[in-house]
Amino acid sequence: MTEARPPRWPAWMRPALGSGGHLPRRVRTRRSLILVALILLLGTAKLAVGQGIIKVQSDGPSGLVVTQGLLIGTPPTDEDLIELAADYRVDGVVNLSTPSIAEQVTAASLHQAYLYLPLASHASPTWPDLRELAAFMRAHTAGGTSVYVYDNAGGGPSVTTAAMLLLLRGQAWPAVSAELTAADLNSMCDCQRRALRELRSALDPAGPALAAANPYAAVRLDSW
Repeated sequence: MTEARPPRWPAWMRPALGSGGHLPRRVRTRRSLILVALILLLGTAKLAVGQGIIKVQSDGPSGLVVTQGLLIGTPPTDEDLIELAADYRVDGVVNLSTPSIAEQVTAASLHQAYLYLPLASHASPTWPDLRELAAFMRAHTAGGTSVYVYDNAGGGPSVTTAAMLLLLRGQAWPAVSAELTAADLNSMCDCQRRALRELRSALDPAGPALAAANPYAAVRLDSW
């Protein structure tokens, strides 16, 4: 039986593995140099980001500025809170959503006041809620700073709260609705629209007599 001989490679073709079953030294050296170069590049980029030479862009929390001093949106990340403080001078955060201890810790580290006022997805602030919100707005919009109000989806509760705060400081409904987008207005449910009508009726001294069941019958203008 003839013994099989290993294949002979043409001069221009070299096997991927050396004779000992390992990559040739030249290949290993090249790969090591590439790896070192990548490590150095990543380290340099990280150092540049840390020193602010390279700035990482963040889209920020989904939301919008309703008016001077008032922003609404979705739950913010730690990076969002930092951006809100730096770019929008947010001095206070109102959480209408689920509680978050970690978020409160981050807000405290940024010297942002924090108000937890939970609202169900189809609920509206009560008159006591509005008084607390107005006091919070007064305290944290002085000097040109802002307050960020958010719910789970940046929808009905935060939009309703923002609209009520604007009505509460004396703005007429046409001016209030002009501050909000069509998508914002459409995010409110029927019960939230009804609550807005009840609040507008309570704030209008020349309007029709209030129904006894109006939950905002005792409301008064509370500017912030």
